Amino acid sequence: MCWRPTCWVRRASAGSKLDVEDDVTNILIFGVTGMTGGAVAEAALGCAWFRVTGFTRMLQGEAYDELVSKGVSVFTGDMNKPYTIKEAMDNIDTVFLTTTYWETMNAETEYQQGFNVVTAAVQCQVKHIIYVGAEYSMVTAAERCKCLEGKAMIENYIVSTGIPYTIVRLGFYFENFLSLFKPHQTSKNDFAIALPMANHGLNCGSIIDFGHCIAKLALRPDTYVFKTLKLATSYLTVTDIAEKLNTYFPDLNFYNPKIPLSAYRKFDFEGATELTTMFAHYRSLHEWDRTTAMELYSYNRTFEQWLKDTDRVLLEIIFENMDNFASDNVFRDANSFREQQEMMKKKLLDTVPLTYFFQSIFSSGSSQKTEVRKGTFIDQPGKKPSRHEV
Repeated sequence: MCWRPTCWVRRASAGSKLDVEDDVTNILIFGVTGMTGGAVAEAALGCAWFRVTGFTRMLQGEAYDELVSKGVSVFTGDMNKPYTIKEAMDNIDTVFLTTTYWETMNAETEYQQGFNVVTAAVQCQVKHIIYVGAEYSMVTAAERCKCLEGKAMIENYIVSTGIPYTIVRLGFYFENFLSLFKPHQTSKNDFAIALPMANHGLNCGSIIDFGHCIAKLALRPDTYVFKTLKLATSYLTVTDIAEKLNTYFPDLNFYNPKIPLSAYRKFDFEGATELTTMFAHYRSLHEWDRTTAMELYSYNRTFEQWLKDTDRVLLEIIFENMDNFASDNVFRDANSFREQQEMMKKKLLDTVPLTYFFQSIFSSGSSQKTEVRKGTFIDQPGKKPSRHEV
């Protein structure tokens, strides 16, 4: 049972068991096997006031099996096929939506997927939709950023429909240092934090903490409806990050190589241009107010606190294949951004306990196949979807 003060008061005021069941929020999470959707699912599973359904194309994999074992109702469908989306929204109160550019490297495709989900939510009269957008405007941006463009278009469409919404804009994930932007070895004990931010600050935080913030606002839609929220727990320069790593790991040397945007753009991997424009956009952002993030989840962690929780994982990841890195090109081992993702997939799943970080940005193949018909719900074998308690 969840004994947080707010949950206890809510449960006490509900009265009968039937009242409690009626007050449960049925949440449908898109991208539930990804990093962001998985973090929201993990937070929601820790509260008895949610009944969680996940939407995914996956029919197997470690992340998928983990969700099923925890009692998440999993609906298999395709965001490119509107009819499968509408089927998933039966009896749903809240939709959590996150979209990605990197899967297809096409902003129009990302927008179409978001358009399909939002349209289905409107048609199904969903009470609340929460979307992970981006602080980006194609009108004012100095340079077109394809990986943020689709999100901006989806935001505009959501607002135009009149559906009750909350748009959240999330800071740079600390967990990116465990995967795509891990520190890169340039000599025996020297590691570059290869983010082309120069001396500009980054709004950032842990995706696990962001997941708790989003779950909390899903339970309080009246407070946050028709609002756009910026969620971050820290504002750090790359030099700040390097200094904190040096303090925590005194035998190693982390540093900010201050990679110019012009040099980053010339790196030989697919996606370099998009990432360059993304970081150029990040340079233009000011420090966000962190009041809302703390109101939603008072246990948000600083970078130092996050390091304490993940130090072993970080060390194992940065020392993996240590001889393969070269100082002249930190992406030498990857011909494309997507290939870089694949390189990190197995190590993340091998190193990080799924109970703590099953919301890995990647999905893993599995020899165990779960039988399921496309376009249908499945639950843990022999069980109905249940409320999860802590």
